[in-house]
Amino acid sequence: MNERIIIFSPRAQTRLNEIADYLYRKNLSKKFVRDYINSFEKWLNLVLGQFPESGCLMSEYGDGIRRIAYREYSFIYRVNIKEREILTIYRENEP
Repeated sequence: MNERIIIFSPRAQTRLNEIADYLYRKNLSKKFVRDYINSFEKWLNLVLGQFPESGCLMSEYGDGIRRIAYREYSFIYRVNIKEREILTIYRENEP
């Protein structure tokens, strides 16, 4: 099976770190925060592994750019031949 990998751009990795920092500041446990962030990655691997083109096209960001939502976060991504690249992450209720 030719498995495609999911990679996080530097911007998306920074956003994941910011989300984790925000949760830590809310006095949530390290285990909770790790599990919460890991749930993003597990979900992305499942959905984008099986249905890479399931996200809505976001032509205003460029050709082939898509958005998919999980919990209250949107993931902007691009599908390449060998990988799915998460470009950024944002919270739905923030500008």
